[in-house]
Amino acid sequence: MRFPLLPRFLARRPRSAPIAAAGAAVIILGGLAAIGASDATPNDHTPKPERTAMAKADRVAAYNTGWKAGVADLGTGTTPTYPNVIADGNDPYTVAWADGWADGQAKALGDDNGDGTVDEDESGWDCHTRGNRLCASDVPPECADAREALQLCVTVASRAPYGWDNPDGSRVDAPAGRAIIRDLNRDMKPGTPEWTGELAAIDAEYREHAQG
Repeated sequence: MRFPLLPRFLARRPRSAPIAAAGAAVIILGGLAAIGASDATPNDHTPKPERTAMAKADRVAAYNTGWKAGVADLGTGTTPTYPNVIADGNDPYTVAWADGWADGQAKALGDDNGDGTVDEDESGWDCHTRGNRLCASDVPPECADAREALQLCVTVASRAPYGWDNPDGSRVDAPAGRAIIRDLNRDMKPGTPEWTGELAAIDAEYREHAQG
């Protein structure tokens, strides 16, 4: 009985370590010989001054182009935008262009430290549209230490005197909001949880009787 012939698989014989090392040595020596035979000096491999200056000028131009593009894309927006382009992120001109885009938008937004967020101590901060929308001029002295309850304090302080009649016929008259807070500040330390809780109760009382 004859068995079918099986296909032969050809495989390269592995080189022995000595042979591989010898080959590497030949390559290295050959490279050294080529270098030694060259009459080039280090100055021959130094970029020419005019070429370096041109490359720097090109990067500056790319940066300025990115700056203008970023500002144009931002328009009247209040948050940074990102370029919708595909480019080599390792290319120095692409990097310069992207830096210009980011810096141009940061300047336009008043993001002085360029971290992508306009903080209260930066030139782009607008107290009327950001944060709690309260400017220093909007905060009465009675609320200077209100801390987390600042907005509620300013709201209570802005109210005029009001009053209501109880079911038994008695009358209750409440003074203006600032006077109420001054009395509260004399009884409790502003900004503490107890003070904040009492301020919330005063606000609830107003809503019940003045707006009910």
